[in-house]
Amino acid sequence: MRSRSGVLLTFAAAAAAFAPAQLQQPRLSSATAPALLPARPLAATRPLVATRPARHAQPAMFLGVRKALISVPVLYVLMSLNEYATHRWYQHEEFNRNHAFNRFFQRLLSVLKNRPMRLPDGRANLVKLKGGGHVEHHAETYDDMSLKKDKRWRQTKAAASLDSDIARGTAFSWAVTGMMTVQMLPSALPVFALLGFGLLETLAVLLPGMLVHALVWNMLHPPMHGLPPVKLKYGAPSWPLEGLRDTAYFKYIYENHQGHHVLGGQANYNVCCPLTDHLLGTYVPTATWVKRMRKVPGPEGERWGIPVEPRASG
Repeated sequence: MRSRSGVLLTFAAAAAAFAPAQLQQPRLSSATAPALLPARPLAATRPLVATRPARHAQPAMFLGVRKALISVPVLYVLMSLNEYATHRWYQHEEFNRNHAFNRFFQRLLSVLKNRPMRLPDGRANLVKLKGGGHVEHHAETYDDMSLKKDKRWRQTKAAASLDSDIARGTAFSWAVTGMMTVQMLPSALPVFALLGFGLLETLAVLLPGMLVHALVWNMLHPPMHGLPPVKLKYGAPSWPLEGLRDTAYFKYIYENHQGHHVLGGQANYNVCCPLTDHLLGTYVPTATWVKRMRKVPGPEGERWGIPVEPRASG
């Protein structure tokens, strides 16, 4: 009974916060009240005029129209940059090459952990990251996007390393989506702060955006490699966007990503957010990469499934 009364009092207090203040005459104590003036004739008194209660502003939107409109293109650019960098330098392990960025970390670890700059044979002691099975995924993929399943391939360490994942490295699990969201914070927080967004406003833009990114990826990527749609218990499910598979957008990103595979993972790094490839000169159009497609060997029975691609319009 006490808890119910407390809830009612809470709602009453919340309602009072949005209610207009009542017009009341202030009560003066006898100590502070001024001396009473002689009563004036009734005719000399001014007529009472009814006053309207002051209008209180309606509660404002959590994210105003201006911020909502500017947040979409800004988040898209940040996601495109992040997608490109992750796909190229982490998943394809280009970070592991002997370039200035890697040498910076070689020097940093040499100072912090006394890590040698050179191997015993004189070669640079590269800092290496594992790409999360993405290189192995490329090795398993034919140019028609189907996945190898022949006996010879199944005996390799690369094939065995993919067996622990039911999506064989093609889908974003909930854990991966969470890691990618955290990965976006170092760029999203300062950029949106400069635009006047608070922390909660930034998260209100970032979290739905990352969910949409995962939904697009999981609808496109596993089926295009002949694998089943993603279930909710694994990651963002494939079904919410399946009705958009035959749109121009999904046709474009399907062909763009197929070109990425055909070219050995050396171009077309953007998948869901095309932009950065065009800015950095790593975009290759379909008319160019299609000439480099190789014939697909073996019968269909030696594949994990038939690729699902957008139907041609018209």
